[in-house]
Amino acid sequence: MSDTSIPNSKFFGKHANGRMAQELFKKNPAEYARRRSEAERDGLLAPRPVWADPDYRKRFDPPQLSEETIRLRATVPLAEVQSYYSGTSAGSAKNLSTLAKEDPEHYRLIKSAAIAWEVIPAQPIPTAPEPEPVSQFTVVPDEDCDKAGLPHGYQTTATGLETIRRVIAEVEAKRVEAAKLAATTTASRSAMQG
Repeated sequence: MSDTSIPNSKFFGKHANGRMAQELFKKNPAEYARRRSEAERDGLLAPRPVWADPDYRKRFDPPQLSEETIRLRATVPLAEVQSYYSGTSAGSAKNLSTLAKEDPEHYRLIKSAAIAWEVIPAQPIPTAPEPEPVSQFTVVPDEDCDKAGLPHGYQTTATGLETIRRVIAEVEAKRVEAAKLAATTTASRSAMQG
């Protein structure tokens, strides 16, 4: 009965065959629903009334507030929010721009509460700018770069810098020791020859 060659006008509309529509409904409800929606779209049937929707009443239910909205409304009374958002604030010490400069955290609280009380439309609240991340790398001094055979401007971590300086000190100590040994060897050779 789900022959797609049969036009929707045979099932729905002014000259429809009600028996064929009933049989389709019983044998293949999904096909019937698809054809019915096509018939409504094509104007063969009037669209279903709004009240036939099972969720029709939900649009009249009061909106449910989130936990955050309830908490903001309990924390900041409507009168305080309105004191900032209504009337003129010219010359007043209690205005939003002054509050934003002097106490940015309280400003964010008042603005969030104004959104919760629906005094102003919902909008993103700017957060405090995050501090620039401190680079974990330090530039090795040119003198240490020369001693360690590194290019000038070489960057390393603090532990890397300690390692570079420790190695430089060890190499310097070995050079001094080698120079002393060379001096004593040279002195002993010249004493033997002389």
